[in-house]
Amino acid sequence: MAIKNKNLSKVRGMDTKMEIKVRHALWHRGLRYRKNYRKLLGTPDVAFPAQRLVVFLDSCFWHGCPMHYKEPKSNVEFWRNKIKRNRERDKEQTEHYLCQGWTVLRYWEHEVNGDFNRVVDEIDKTYRSLRGNGADNQESRLETYLEEEVDMSDPCD
Repeated sequence: MAIKNKNLSKVRGMDTKMEIKVRHALWHRGLRYRKNYRKLLGTPDVAFPAQRLVVFLDSCFWHGCPMHYKEPKSNVEFWRNKIKRNRERDKEQTEHYLCQGWTVLRYWEHEVNGDFNRVVDEIDKTYRSLRGNGADNQESRLETYLEEEVDMSDPCD
């Protein structure tokens, strides 16, 4: 048990390589943001409070990516419940922000690693559109990410 606790204590909850890479690219594009902003529900990885935009960069393992998540062979029930609760929390946070009129962008780790420029371009484009005229494409983005877990017609229901 001590080995597992030691290993889990090494897992980074913030400032992962993926987060640092995305934030670095956004900063170089001139976007100024809050990182791991604790005043907001769920401590978004990147937040633009003035534009009411939050970005979550979710690990394929910890958030149960439907394409890449592989359930561990030991302590199966623990991990099943852990990942299920993480997914439920993702859904609750997304619904909270939508009900408050925020734009939510969520990306899987494999999206960031596989098509980094597209991810950064989407964040940049959404930020600039919200800064300009308030238009965004959050509905189509979230429908693909949460796979109909969030009722986009009325998330506040």
